[in-house]
Amino acid sequence: MTVALRLLADRRRALVWWTVAVASLVLFTVSLYPSLKEQASIDDLVAGLPETVRTMVGYQAGVPLTSPAGFLHARLFATLLPVLVLVLGIGAGARAIAGAEEEGALEPMLANPVTRRRVAAERYAAVLVQLVIVVGAFAIALVVMGPMFGVLEDISPPALAGACAALLGLALIHTTLAFAIGAATGRPGPAVAVSAAVAVTGYLMQNLLTADGAGGSVRGFSPWSWYLDGNILADGPSMVALWGPLPLTAVLFTLGVVRFCRRDLR
Repeated sequence: MTVALRLLADRRRALVWWTVAVASLVLFTVSLYPSLKEQASIDDLVAGLPETVRTMVGYQAGVPLTSPAGFLHARLFATLLPVLVLVLGIGAGARAIAGAEEEGALEPMLANPVTRRRVAAERYAAVLVQLVIVVGAFAIALVVMGPMFGVLEDISPPALAGACAALLGLALIHTTLAFAIGAATGRPGPAVAVSAAVAVTGYLMQNLLTADGAGGSVRGFSPWSWYLDGNILADGPSMVALWGPLPLTAVLFTLGVVRFCRRDLR
């Protein structure tokens, strides 16, 4: 695992800042909860909004925004947190092969007695470790700070763990897409652009298409729909949110590595 450890060592300072950032986000968010939990008028206001707007703010029918599950889902899991984790994952995935190749660091690495397949697999594994570290730091920060403000009441540890696992699944798809495009083309720019476009399109499909009729059928193809199928803290993530990303990720990773092993370096 020398290749993976090298990449993690190169990214250690960035990881420290990422963990500080998510911990700060948790502290800022949970500190707002005591001032909002008694405001029943907020639920009445949101309930009267159009369905699209309610979806975009993370509101789920039957789960008040003033409840711990409703508050955390709307403020973190359905909005800010996925954006942060996707930014990290897409950027790291695009840089894993394509970034090193563009900087001229990949060719000297391959001059050592290692195969391209091993380099790709280890650098991809290092990217996944970065995702796990940041999401784990978020979970730890929430477990430590949440009880201080009563924001984890009625939320069980398995529910919180399942929500974090579903978040990782969502990030895994887009991260692997960025990795695969970067490995196949040697260009980080297109890898980031395409993966970000897929993420934004999926988010818009989830929020703008109605749940009924043809719109609901199309929306069902989006990983965002798998992830946001109900309140993941109150109801738990769906099985497709937990397991659906795995075969899709395996296909993307395989295609990227096969193309990387066959093409000439830039």
